[in-house]
Amino acid sequence: MIKKEDIIPLDEYLPYQIDYTANFNKSFRRKFQNQYVSTEISADEMAIFYCIYCKPDMSQSEMAKFLFKGKAHVGKILNDMEERGLIKRIADTRDNIIIKRNEITEKGQVFLEKGYNETYRIKNAMREEFSQEEINNLISYLKRYRKVLGSLVDVKLK
Repeated sequence: MIKKEDIIPLDEYLPYQIDYTANFNKSFRRKFQNQYVSTEISADEMAIFYCIYCKPDMSQSEMAKFLFKGKAHVGKILNDMEERGLIKRIADTRDNIIIKRNEITEKGQVFLEKGYNETYRIKNAMREEFSQEEINNLISYLKRYRKVLGSLVDVKLK
């Protein structure tokens, strides 16, 4: 029989704290985006701008996997961004396959730069609270955590 004293309180349970932090972070991204960057674009659209900027040859499938979204969902966002003049989608080929390459327009670049400048505030707050070594350790711990769980159940993210 399970004893009540053997059960870890939820707020002290590591998986709960990780889920809570992930959900908190998603809510934070949306609120921060609306409050400091723009209500004209979403946090997902900002993430897509960063993907396009950092890796211009990233395919829609790769972008969907990187953002933990479905390919069709990312395609819908990209189409909407193109309709609003934030990006251009250009037909191209890669490995003999026709793909749509994405480019950020001048209008989109304004949002990207505003987002980059505003996220500097987050970076500064993190640097004030955590040393680079602590940040590196946290990332290492999270990777180890995923590795342990992955050794128990094979998990594939989108």
